[in-house]
Amino acid sequence: MVAVFLCCQIFVNVAQAQRIEARVKLNNEKLSEEKKRKLADFAEKIEHFINSHDWSDNEWQTIVAVDIELLLEDISTGAEERYNAQILIHNNYDLQYFDKRWRFAYQSGDDIMYIENDKDSFTSVIEFYLYIILGGEYDKWGTLAGTRYFEKAKHIAEMARSGMGRFVYGWDRRLDLLEELMSDFHKPYREMVDYYFYGLSLVNQDNEKARRNCATAIKMLDKILTDDPENEYAQKFIQAHHLEIIEIFKRAINKDALRTLMVIDNDAARKRLYEGYLRD
Repeated sequence: MVAVFLCCQIFVNVAQAQRIEARVKLNNEKLSEEKKRKLADFAEKIEHFINSHDWSDNEWQTIVAVDIELLLEDISTGAEERYNAQILIHNNYDLQYFDKRWRFAYQSGDDIMYIENDKDSFTSVIEFYLYIILGGEYDKWGTLAGTRYFEKAKHIAEMARSGMGRFVYGWDRRLDLLEELMSDFHKPYREMVDYYFYGLSLVNQDNEKARRNCATAIKMLDKILTDDPENEYAQKFIQAHHLEIIEIFKRAINKDALRTLMVIDNDAARKRLYEGYLRD
């Protein structure tokens, strides 16, 4: 099984647009020795496919690092090479998606190319999750600014569901995910992220303004978790950003944001961490 990797960064470099730089890791432990040889350069080809295309059409070219881990199982029949796959894709920070419902065809030795609106059983899934990652990143730089990229992902999912034939497996679930991300229910979370990252961008310029915006985000997070205590996006946000929030507020006169975080965070170890800074 592929492993999950998350790391926390303190004070990310905020910019208005991004380009993707991907690292791909292939787990081939379930493949035969012959298949391992045939797919020896598969990860490298996927990296080239992703890194050579401008997914966000931006002029600033700020980098978004994306890690992809693939676990493959050979289900080939006859001359066509087919695979069951699991994919873990994340930004090494606060966006992560795992999908184990993927079947695709890939003839070893073929290049992997970007073709717009192509209903390809392999590249469609990669493109779908890249656009979801970009949607989450752009939501950080403007109110609901990721909508354009969520729409791109939705277009891919709708095409795949209606025209992928024997490789349609998993696309209903992916479309459900996309509709959840674009739903009115998820909108408060997306708006909260915008407040938080705007505040984060001001940390080295105007600490008070940074704290005001981040404190607003924490209040919004409190409301989200009051309405839905099991909200996985809010819980993952706390997991990824709690050290940043402590850094922002640990020297503040008003530490209400930390008090709120201590209440809404279910992790006992982190609660003790907040308590220590609130006693200072």
